[in-house]
Amino acid sequence: MILIFGCGILGRHLLRALADRNEPILAVTSREIPAAVTSEHVRRLACDVRSERDLARLASVCAGEPLTVFYFAAQHNIDAVFADPDAAREVNIVGLRRFLSCGLNVRRLFFASTDCVYGENDERHPRFAEDDPLLPVNEYGKQKAEAEAIVRASGFTVLRFPFLVGPSLCEKPNFYDSSVQRLQNGEPIKMIDGMVRSALSYQTTAGLLVRLSEAELPAETINVCGDRGYTKYEIGLLLAEKAGAPVSLVRKLSVQEGRRFFKDARADCACMDNEKLKRLLRIESIALEV
Repeated sequence: MILIFGCGILGRHLLRALADRNEPILAVTSREIPAAVTSEHVRRLACDVRSERDLARLASVCAGEPLTVFYFAAQHNIDAVFADPDAAREVNIVGLRRFLSCGLNVRRLFFASTDCVYGENDERHPRFAEDDPLLPVNEYGKQKAEAEAIVRASGFTVLRFPFLVGPSLCEKPNFYDSSVQRLQNGEPIKMIDGMVRSALSYQTTAGLLVRLSEAELPAETINVCGDRGYTKYEIGLLLAEKAGAPVSLVRKLSVQEGRRFFKDARADCACMDNEKLKRLLRIESIALEV
């Protein structure tokens, strides 16, 4: 059985990617999942990783069945983690430990981490590889680095994701949804012209996750990202093309202006190397498709 634990935006795209698989799926979420992203093989269950009672119920539902787990549960809002690190830690660290010890028969687990664990690119590390040192610049990156160590010690796989782009498939619009909608309405959007990160669409990422789960690889730490880095402004130009809107509607926002909206630090450049991923899956290139 496949267990998607923390079935938010990426989890819902993964459900779509798994739609043709004749395998039972348990989607753990605190929100309703639209029927459009489920199938007859999908069962939903509400479970809070902070609740030992909920996790005991999850273990009972799974009844010892061997599981392939995609673990997405996290407080991943960088500024929310900064504002209340203890509350975030209850999810990102304590909750993870509870999950791993709640009695599930986990055969394989893919843990969602982030490029924030690396910190800043420099001349020695223009694109971060999986074995580069971890020097996170914010509290979220520090908590994720600690969580990675727990996952690796348990013998499971860590996947480091970049900036992910695409429709939310949730009730609440996300950055992509609101930006495309404004562009389609002829309204301008402002995007930071700087702060480069690797990027990938949710849809492409979900497809890569399916392929990784089918490859029967040993436990790894893998960067899951596209071939190049983007500024938010460059992504905005791609969104304008997607929306059929004039690129003039995408307005540049300086890094200095953009940083005013952040409470915790962000790296100026956090690009990852994806050669390991391409080698494992025998892929020549991975592009950002918005």
